[in-house]
Amino acid sequence: MIEIQPIGLAEELDALASAPTTHRGPQCSVGAFLATADEKAAASLRAALDSDRVTAKAIADTLSRYGDAVTAYTVARHRRRGQSNGCRCER
Repeated sequence: MIEIQPIGLAEELDALASAPTTHRGPQCSVGAFLATADEKAAASLRAALDSDRVTAKAIADTLSRYGDAVTAYTVARHRRRGQSNGCRCER
Protein backbone atom coordinates (compact mmCIF):
# COMPACT_ATOMS: atom_id res chain seq x y z
CA MET A 1 0.00 0.00 0.00
CA ILE A 2 1.31 3.42 -0.94
CA GLU A 3 0.96 6.14 1.67
CA ILE A 4 -0.17 9.41 0.16
CA GLN A 5 1.18 12.51 1.83
CA PRO A 6 -1.15 15.51 1.78
CA ILE A 7 0.19 18.06 -0.65
CA GLY A 8 0.38 21.52 0.81
CA LEU A 9 -0.43 20.51 4.39
CA ALA A 10 2.14 22.87 5.86
CA GLU A 11 0.92 25.71 3.66
CA GLU A 12 -2.70 25.13 4.64
CA LEU A 13 -1.83 25.03 8.36
CA ASP A 14 0.26 28.20 7.99
CA ALA A 15 -2.71 29.92 6.34
CA LEU A 16 -4.96 28.88 9.24
CA ALA A 17 -2.49 30.20 11.79
CA SER A 18 -2.11 33.55 10.07
CA ALA A 19 -5.80 34.06 9.26
CA PRO A 20 -7.51 36.92 11.09
CA THR A 21 -9.52 35.91 14.11
CA THR A 22 -13.23 35.71 13.53
CA HIS A 23 -15.46 36.90 16.33
CA ARG A 24 -19.02 35.78 16.56
CA GLY A 25 -21.53 37.09 19.02
CA PRO A 26 -21.10 39.51 21.90
CA GLN A 27 -18.08 39.70 24.17
CA CYS A 28 -18.19 37.40 27.22
CA SER A 29 -19.49 39.03 30.39
CA VAL A 30 -16.16 38.59 32.19
CA GLY A 31 -14.31 40.30 29.34
CA ALA A 32 -16.93 43.06 29.26
CA PHE A 33 -16.50 43.59 33.01
CA LEU A 34 -12.71 43.80 32.58
CA ALA A 35 -13.09 46.30 29.73
CA THR A 36 -15.29 48.67 31.76
CA ALA A 37 -13.86 48.24 35.28
CA ASP A 38 -11.41 50.68 36.82
CA GLU A 39 -7.76 49.60 36.90
CA LYS A 40 -7.81 48.41 40.52
CA ALA A 41 -10.94 46.27 40.07
CA ALA A 42 -9.65 44.85 36.78
CA ALA A 43 -6.30 43.93 38.35
CA SER A 44 -8.06 42.28 41.29
CA LEU A 45 -10.31 40.29 38.94
CA ARG A 46 -7.32 39.16 36.86
CA ALA A 47 -5.57 38.00 40.04
CA ALA A 48 -8.66 36.06 41.13
CA LEU A 49 -9.00 34.51 37.66
CA ASP A 50 -5.35 33.42 37.73
CA SER A 51 -5.63 31.89 41.21
CA ASP A 52 -6.44 28.18 41.46
CA ARG A 53 -7.69 28.77 45.01
CA VAL A 54 -10.60 30.96 43.91
CA THR A 55 -13.55 29.06 42.43
CA ALA A 56 -15.41 30.15 39.32
CA LYS A 57 -18.61 30.24 41.39
CA ALA A 58 -17.10 32.63 43.94
CA ILE A 59 -15.93 34.97 41.18
CA ALA A 60 -19.30 34.77 39.39
CA ASP A 61 -21.25 35.50 42.57
CA THR A 62 -19.04 38.49 43.37
CA LEU A 63 -19.24 39.94 39.86
CA SER A 64 -23.01 39.45 39.81
CA ARG A 65 -23.36 41.59 42.93
CA TYR A 66 -21.65 44.48 41.14
CA GLY A 67 -23.19 44.28 37.69
CA ASP A 68 -25.01 42.02 35.29
CA ALA A 69 -25.43 38.36 36.18
CA VAL A 70 -22.34 36.25 35.51
CA THR A 71 -22.40 32.46 35.67
CA ALA A 72 -19.69 30.16 36.99
CA TYR A 73 -19.64 28.50 33.56
CA THR A 74 -18.78 31.83 31.93
CA VAL A 75 -15.96 32.43 34.40
CA ALA A 76 -14.59 28.91 33.86
CA ARG A 77 -14.78 29.33 30.08
CA HIS A 78 -13.03 32.72 30.34
CA ARG A 79 -10.25 31.10 32.36
CA ARG A 80 -9.71 28.72 29.41
CA ARG A 81 -9.45 31.58 26.88
CA GLY A 82 -7.06 30.78 24.10
CA GLN A 83 -7.92 27.09 24.22
CA SER A 84 -10.31 25.34 21.83
CA ASN A 85 -12.99 25.12 24.53
CA GLY A 86 -12.40 28.58 26.01
CA CYS A 87 -13.91 31.97 25.31
CA ARG A 88 -12.62 34.20 22.54
CA CYS A 89 -11.15 36.89 24.81
CA GLU A 90 -7.43 37.38 24.32
CA ARG A 91 -5.09 35.65 26.73
